[in-house]
Amino acid sequence: MRRTLLAGLLIVIGSAANAQCTPNQLYADSVYGVWPDTLEGFSSGMVSVFYSDTLILLVPEEAGLIDPQFDGFVIDSVALDQVTNLPPGLAVECNSQTGAECTFLANQVGCGLIEGTPTSAGVYDMTLEVTAYTFLGFFVLPVPQTFTGYSITISEDNTSITSNISLGVAQLRNSPNPFSDRTNIEFTLRRAAQARLKVFNLVGEEVFNRIVAGKQGSNSVVLGANGLENGVYIYTVEVAGHSVTGRMVVNR
Repeated sequence: MRRTLLAGLLIVIGSAANAQCTPNQLYADSVYGVWPDTLEGFSSGMVSVFYSDTLILLVPEEAGLIDPQFDGFVIDSVALDQVTNLPPGLAVECNSQTGAECTFLANQVGCGLIEGTPTSAGVYDMTLEVTAYTFLGFFVLPVPQTFTGYSITISEDNTSITSNISLGVAQLRNSPNPFSDRTNIEFTLRRAAQARLKVFNLVGEEVFNRIVAGKQGSNSVVLGANGLENGVYIYTVEVAGHSVTGRMVVNR
């Protein structure tokens, strides 16, 4: 996680004027982090089908939490210099937290979007070149870093993705998972539509049911753990009589 934090910070950055995401305060109680991390990774996409994925981040003020060699340094902000090898057709948009373009402040939840319509299939390993601005005493030190570990896979023809997207809903997941307090259920709609979110325990009992006014692109619903016992739950998002399914774990 120490190496993925700054890497994740920068992948969200592009054009602040166009950013549409809203920082998800579900993660405000974390010490720091980037979601999804390099293990979970970004959603896959398909050529000629609109792609959208959201990255949530929280930058720590203490640089030593990320890398012990910077113990004692205070992070002011992080800025993107360059993101290389994005899939053709995709663009990165940031929600800058300062007057400067494409910057994120310490101790504030931030977000960004990767969106567009892919034009070429392949596995795209991305390189992130960033600058962290840190304080050491009265001095501001720019610390350049390069990070790898994130990738996006674009398929020419993927039957499972095609089936879900043709029904209007795809890229279903929840994060964090497992969770003890709250989790964020995220899904993508090809077009705006009314969606119904249901959650069931493993004996088939319905424990949650909500209608969501879904918008084209990324959507999210916060689910609290109140009233849920520890264990595995199945959740579905239904659109126009069709559904996709995921699994979540409550672990207090």
